[in-house]
Amino acid sequence: MATAEIAPPPSIEALFDRYHVGWETKDPDLIAALHSEDTIFALRDGTEPVTGRERLREHCRQLFATFDFSMEMGRRLFGADHWVFEWTMLLSLREPGGAPFTARVGMLDVVTVNEAGEVMRKDVYPNGREMHAAFVRAGIDR
Repeated sequence: MATAEIAPPPSIEALFDRYHVGWETKDPDLIAALHSEDTIFALRDGTEPVTGRERLREHCRQLFATFDFSMEMGRRLFGADHWVFEWTMLLSLREPGGAPFTARVGMLDVVTVNEAGEVMRKDVYPNGREMHAAFVRAGIDR
Protein backbone atom coordinates (compact mmCIF):
# COMPACT_ATOMS: atom_id res chain seq x y z
CA MET A 1 0.00 0.00 0.00
CA ALA A 2 1.46 3.32 -1.09
CA THR A 3 1.23 6.29 1.20
CA ALA A 4 0.50 9.70 -0.16
CA GLU A 5 2.63 12.57 0.97
CA ILE A 6 0.73 15.61 2.09
CA ALA A 7 2.54 18.86 1.52
CA PRO A 8 2.68 21.11 4.55
CA PRO A 9 1.02 24.50 4.28
CA PRO A 10 3.31 27.27 3.02
CA SER A 11 5.14 29.40 5.54
CA ILE A 12 3.40 32.63 6.51
CA GLU A 13 6.06 34.59 4.61
CA ALA A 14 5.64 32.47 1.45
CA LEU A 15 1.86 32.81 1.65
CA PHE A 16 2.20 36.58 2.04
CA ASP A 17 4.46 36.74 -1.04
CA ARG A 18 2.00 34.78 -3.18
CA TYR A 19 -0.96 36.75 -1.83
CA HIS A 20 0.78 40.04 -2.52
CA VAL A 21 1.34 38.97 -6.14
CA GLY A 22 -2.44 38.55 -6.45
CA TRP A 23 -2.99 42.14 -5.31
CA GLU A 24 -0.13 43.59 -7.37
CA THR A 25 -1.38 41.88 -10.54
CA LYS A 26 -5.04 42.51 -9.63
CA ASP A 27 -5.91 38.82 -9.98
CA PRO A 28 -9.21 38.10 -8.14
CA ASP A 29 -8.93 34.38 -8.88
CA LEU A 30 -5.51 34.08 -7.24
CA ILE A 31 -6.58 36.18 -4.26
CA ALA A 32 -9.76 34.13 -3.72
CA ALA A 33 -7.89 30.83 -4.15
CA LEU A 34 -5.72 31.73 -1.16
CA HIS A 35 -8.75 32.37 1.10
CA SER A 36 -10.81 29.80 3.00
CA GLU A 37 -14.38 29.02 1.90
CA ASP A 38 -15.74 30.87 4.93
CA THR A 39 -13.32 33.80 4.76
CA ILE A 40 -14.12 37.26 6.06
CA PHE A 41 -12.73 40.36 4.31
CA ALA A 42 -13.43 43.56 6.21
CA LEU A 43 -12.47 47.00 4.94
CA ARG A 44 -12.75 49.04 8.12
CA ASP A 45 -14.36 52.09 6.49
CA GLY A 46 -17.92 51.50 7.67
CA THR A 47 -18.91 49.13 4.85
CA GLU A 48 -20.18 45.62 5.53
CA PRO A 49 -17.60 42.80 5.55
CA VAL A 50 -17.46 40.43 2.58
CA THR A 51 -17.99 36.81 3.60
CA GLY A 52 -17.12 33.70 1.63
CA ARG A 53 -14.58 32.97 -1.10
CA GLU A 54 -16.91 33.52 -4.07
CA ARG A 55 -18.22 36.85 -2.73
CA LEU A 56 -14.62 37.92 -2.15
CA ARG A 57 -13.71 37.03 -5.74
CA GLU A 58 -16.57 39.20 -7.05
CA HIS A 59 -15.72 42.00 -4.61
CA CYS A 60 -12.14 42.06 -5.92
CA ARG A 61 -13.35 42.09 -9.54
CA GLN A 62 -15.53 45.11 -8.80
CA LEU A 63 -12.79 46.82 -6.80
CA PHE A 64 -10.24 46.46 -9.61
CA ALA A 65 -12.79 47.62 -12.22
CA THR A 66 -13.68 50.70 -10.14
CA PHE A 67 -10.35 51.92 -8.76
CA ASP A 68 -6.90 52.21 -10.31
CA PHE A 69 -4.38 51.81 -7.52
CA SER A 70 -0.95 50.43 -6.76
CA MET A 71 0.87 49.66 -3.55
CA GLU A 72 3.95 51.02 -1.85
CA MET A 73 5.21 48.41 0.59
CA GLY A 74 5.94 49.17 4.21
CA ARG A 75 6.60 47.03 7.27
CA ARG A 76 5.63 43.37 7.39
CA LEU A 77 5.35 41.58 10.71
CA PHE A 78 4.83 37.81 10.74
CA GLY A 79 3.46 35.56 13.49
CA ALA A 80 2.68 31.85 13.61
CA ASP A 81 -0.82 32.30 12.14
CA HIS A 82 -0.97 35.90 10.96
CA TRP A 83 0.73 38.86 9.38
CA VAL A 84 0.45 42.61 9.74
CA PHE A 85 1.29 44.69 6.68
CA GLU A 86 1.68 48.46 6.53
CA TRP A 87 1.41 49.88 3.04
CA THR A 88 0.45 52.98 1.13
CA MET A 89 -2.24 52.88 -1.52
CA LEU A 90 -1.42 55.07 -4.52
CA LEU A 91 -4.87 55.79 -5.88
CA SER A 92 -5.25 57.36 -9.34
CA LEU A 93 -8.25 59.68 -9.33
CA ARG A 94 -9.60 62.71 -11.19
CA GLU A 95 -10.87 65.98 -9.83
CA PRO A 96 -14.44 66.88 -10.86
CA GLY A 97 -12.96 69.12 -13.61
CA GLY A 98 -11.04 66.16 -15.03
CA ALA A 99 -7.52 66.90 -13.76
CA PRO A 100 -5.79 63.67 -12.70
CA PHE A 101 -4.11 63.29 -9.33
CA THR A 102 -2.63 60.51 -7.23
CA ALA A 103 -3.83 60.20 -3.66
CA ARG A 104 -1.66 58.54 -1.03
CA VAL A 105 -3.63 56.64 1.61
CA GLY A 106 -1.92 54.81 4.47
CA MET A 107 -3.26 51.29 4.98
CA LEU A 108 -2.81 48.52 7.54
CA ASP A 109 -3.75 44.88 6.89
CA VAL A 110 -4.22 42.34 9.69
CA VAL A 111 -4.46 38.85 8.17
CA THR A 112 -5.21 35.60 10.01
CA VAL A 113 -4.34 32.23 8.46
CA ASN A 114 -5.90 28.85 9.34
CA GLU A 115 -4.03 25.56 9.88
CA ALA A 116 -4.48 24.65 6.18
CA GLY A 117 -2.51 27.75 5.17
CA GLU A 118 -5.56 29.69 3.88
CA VAL A 119 -6.40 33.30 4.64
CA MET A 120 -9.44 33.07 6.91
CA ARG A 121 -9.77 36.75 7.78
CA LYS A 122 -8.40 40.01 6.43
CA ASP A 123 -9.08 43.32 8.13
CA VAL A 124 -7.96 46.41 6.21
CA TYR A 125 -7.65 49.67 8.13
CA PRO A 126 -7.33 52.75 5.90
CA ASN A 127 -6.15 56.11 7.17
CA GLY A 128 -9.61 57.66 7.36
CA ARG A 129 -8.48 61.26 7.02
CA GLU A 130 -6.37 60.55 3.93
CA MET A 131 -9.08 58.44 2.28
CA HIS A 132 -11.77 61.03 2.98
CA ALA A 133 -9.61 63.86 1.59
CA ALA A 134 -8.91 61.88 -1.60
CA PHE A 135 -12.58 61.11 -2.22
CA VAL A 136 -13.66 64.70 -1.47
CA ARG A 137 -11.05 66.02 -3.91
CA ALA A 138 -12.35 63.57 -6.55
CA GLY A 139 -15.99 64.44 -5.85
CA ILE A 140 -16.75 60.88 -4.73
CA ASP A 141 -19.44 60.53 -2.07
CA ARG A 142 -18.47 57.63 0.20
